[in-house]
Amino acid sequence: MKENGFKTAIISDAWGFGLVETKPHPLWQVRYAAIRNKALLVPEYGAMYVAAFLKKHGWECDVLNLVVDVFREESWFRERETGLPDEAASTAPIGEEEALALLRKNLETTLRDLQPHVVLFPLSIYYIARHAREMLCALRRMLPDSFLVTGGVYATMHSREIMEDGAADFVVRGEGEWTTLELLEALRRRERDFSHIPGITWRDEGGRICHNADRERERELDRFPHIYTVAREFRIADRHRLLKSLNPFDDYIPGAGFLTSRGCPEECTFCLDPAIWKRRTRFHSPAYVREVLDYCWESFTEGDRSFYFGDATFALNRPRLWKLLETIREVPYSYHIQTRADSLTEEVLRGLRDSNFRTVALGAESLNDRILEEVVRKRTTREEILAAARAARDHGLTPILTFIAGLPGESRESMEQTVEILRREGIREATFFPLVVFRGTKLYELFLRTYSEEERESMRLNPWSEEFCFASEEFPTMQELIAYTEELNEAIRA
Repeated sequence: MKENGFKTAIISDAWGFGLVETKPHPLWQVRYAAIRNKALLVPEYGAMYVAAFLKKHGWECDVLNLVVDVFREESWFRERETGLPDEAASTAPIGEEEALALLRKNLETTLRDLQPHVVLFPLSIYYIARHAREMLCALRRMLPDSFLVTGGVYATMHSREIMEDGAADFVVRGEGEWTTLELLEALRRRERDFSHIPGITWRDEGGRICHNADRERERELDRFPHIYTVAREFRIADRHRLLKSLNPFDDYIPGAGFLTSRGCPEECTFCLDPAIWKRRTRFHSPAYVREVLDYCWESFTEGDRSFYFGDATFALNRPRLWKLLETIREVPYSYHIQTRADSLTEEVLRGLRDSNFRTVALGAESLNDRILEEVVRKRTTREEILAAARAARDHGLTPILTFIAGLPGESRESMEQTVEILRREGIREATFFPLVVFRGTKLYELFLRTYSEEERESMRLNPWSEEFCFASEEFPTMQELIAYTEELNEAIRA
């Protein structure tokens, strides 16, 4: 706490900072401007949850928004030149040396002036995780006497490697609210033994890396204050304004998006949820969700008044769903969700329609039943997916389907049949993504068994990434799979 002379800083926008430093291909092409804008301007949601919880318990933290503290005008993110072809290199000022110099100066000056006792550094995104680890090492050089604490999805799955880098003092694994609070209190008391705090990885006085037992998940999810209680600290109003102007049709804009639950009961082989949440799902109450909606409706008013629920299975808990829909319809957003195809019964679709829901996203992954069952381990079939899309459309909702190109065992012919089915069904809101794997997923384990370390390295998305494009006999190189994925998407749009 500041009043006790114990200063805590939270880093946000480390991912955006890293993107400006590394400029990984292809984000700095004109065609990817919207994706890049979002990556630069979306906050660290995990850090927001932790900050909100600490604030509730009396901890005052300084939040360093590495991008948004510096760039609040949309001219930084728009192209200097108009009419450029999609594949052209971006001319947005945010990619120029002046922008990078401003970012670095802000980081160094702020930390030098603040001299925090503890720095909380979220590390969740795999896309340029290696750069984030380098940032931790840079922070150590800048703040040799501060405690560096990292956490998040990537940190949870790579805690030992992060500790072996030598920069971090602690890794908070899994759900971070209670663990971070207990750790900060122990540090303020100048404790040296942290073996009593579940959920951390740390180094004892002998230099040994200690991996404490996992922390049990909080059962009463409403005990965690919602992320918008720290909207001012994370400059959500600025982020919302910028993204509503730059990306007017995007989903999950800060200030217009929220998770009403944590976890997923499925065991999809490409997804990290089974490893992180152990196939358990917990829910916020309808009253809690309504509080978030009311706050956002009053506070963030730019652009289209739409709201996106990011839950993997929004319609899973049916009794809660009815109560949720009843209160949601009193806040006049247009709503957007993603959920499982087999949860979209006639009754559910009527309820969604009557509560002003406009789109329903379905992670289809494939329309090949064998691939769905044996490779993806998804408990849905092609007919269930298509029936859900038809039913959603019949109830006035737009179905949005996503697929994975390059799943082991799925041929080009199978994926082209999927495109033909989509065209025949009149489904235009569908997108293929190339298969990307990372530690913690079942398909990553298959990836390790299939390829040598040298072969895997050729499939790393970029030099700073811990994501790997899963090539195969069907697609011998990463570039071939990515190119074929684009062909599929063009065929859907044609």
